[in-house]
Amino acid sequence: MKIIYFIFCALLTFNLSAEERFLSYDDIPQEILTRIKNGSTHTVTQMKSQGVTQFGYDEDSVKFLSNVITDERLHLSEQAKRILPEVWGAYLGEMLIRKLGGKWVKIGDRYGILIGKSHIAFPLDKVHKHIVNGEIDSIYGFYLTTIKIANDLASAEDGE
Repeated sequence: MKIIYFIFCALLTFNLSAEERFLSYDDIPQEILTRIKNGSTHTVTQMKSQGVTQFGYDEDSVKFLSNVITDERLHLSEQAKRILPEVWGAYLGEMLIRKLGGKWVKIGDRYGILIGKSHIAFPLDKVHKHIVNGEIDSIYGFYLTTIKIANDLASAEDGE
């Protein structure tokens, strides 16, 4: 009897999409989305006010920010290490949304970008890791890898 029940449960689970089986997330309230978008806009505004006039929502700007983090991470105050992952992570997340589509979601106490039906990227976490670990956790590498994964997943979904 246990075997029949197990097979029945397995068949029910098999018919669910990957999103339904594995991804459990919450939508983000508008108030938080506004703060995220403001953080992203603030990043662009600050870079431009510091003379980086070409900084915007493009790959070269992500690479530039990645280099800034690598070069300046050891000189950041503890307060900056707490604040910058949110502000710069908001920018990185908005870049991914502009490039790939998707939306901000919350999983537990973390914010991420749901891309397609089955991939979630965590740009705030990645900025924090880059600040802590250096270039090995580059946000530019993360950006390029996320695009590759999203494109591969989209191709696989088109083939189904």
